[in-house]
Amino acid sequence: MHFMLIILAFVLSVVVWGFFHSNPGGVPRAALMAVNIVVLVGAGIAGVAVGDILYADAIVVKADEKGLAAYLAIMAGGTVFLIVVAAGGLLRNLVIFPLSRRTEQKPASDA
Repeated sequence: MHFMLIILAFVLSVVVWGFFHSNPGGVPRAALMAVNIVVLVGAGIAGVAVGDILYADAIVVKADEKGLAAYLAIMAGGTVFLIVVAAGGLLRNLVIFPLSRRTEQKPASDA
């Protein structure tokens, strides 16, 4: 079980890193920051909600196995967080800030 939590933490880190490193260029920074905050807060709320619901349900079904219920709730909540961040990143880059709404980026000069 501990190995799976380590893998989940690694995948969560990679997805959040990728989310911020795929920020579209040529868009207003304030709007981009607002969208990023909304996506991350929404993902956090969705992950906690799913984890809490699954934990409460598992405790009702098998009250003597709280450890396994907590583990499964963490894994499910983390998975929902991953899905919402990935979907939010795609929505941000393809719908909210499509290529047609971005300004031209000038390449950085090597001076």
